[in-house]
Amino acid sequence: MRIITYILKIILTIFVFYLIHGNATAVTWQDDFESELEDSWQLQGSDSTWKIEQGFLRAKIETQKQWQTIFELYQFIAFPGPYNNITINIENIGASGENRIGIALGKHFLNDAGDIEETGYYLFFTNDMQASRNGKVFLGPGRRWHTDVLNEMVLQFGSGRFQLFGDGESRLDFIDANLPTIDIIGFVFIAYVTDREITDDAWVEKITISGLAVSPKNKLTTIWGNLKQE
Repeated sequence: MRIITYILKIILTIFVFYLIHGNATAVTWQDDFESELEDSWQLQGSDSTWKIEQGFLRAKIETQKQWQTIFELYQFIAFPGPYNNITINIENIGASGENRIGIALGKHFLNDAGDIEETGYYLFFTNDMQASRNGKVFLGPGRRWHTDVLNEMVLQFGSGRFQLFGDGESRLDFIDANLPTIDIIGFVFIAYVTDREITDDAWVEKITISGLAVSPKNKLTTIWGNLKQE
């Protein structure tokens, strides 16, 4: 047992040396929603519930508010930003009723003191795309595409360029020079609530994010965790 531990320490030392003197690498991260991963996602908001059910991530608006738009963000926290040159691939994503679900890519904008003054988002839904500031979004009745459900949704971002694909079809391709990187990745879920009981929900079966940058510290934690499992 001591010999194995000694060998592991040597391997770890070699990796530490390589990581300190080498560049950060990019990895691919995947979640098929078979089990809860508390260190991977974090709910930003208090008007919805998100849970894992039979291989799906399911979301539902649950609030006492009425006659207003609810904006809920289920933020990806497994790898912190900033992000650049990433591809997000989602399988089987959709919503029922008037709900909308998609991916939010956000950016923090700082004031002169270095504090966050506001957060801007581009919201890519299965049937529309909108911009938002500080979680405020106008939910109109129109839909750009009549696809409340997609078998595959792909979103690519790199140095300010956004590209959206729905079931293999190119839907959007634009550049925002003010966003060379982004700070936030997350599922966005919005609905306009009235005075009726909400029974509609939204769902996602699988998400894969490639091109994530891994710092030496994060890489070291991952390597050490893998070594301890051997």
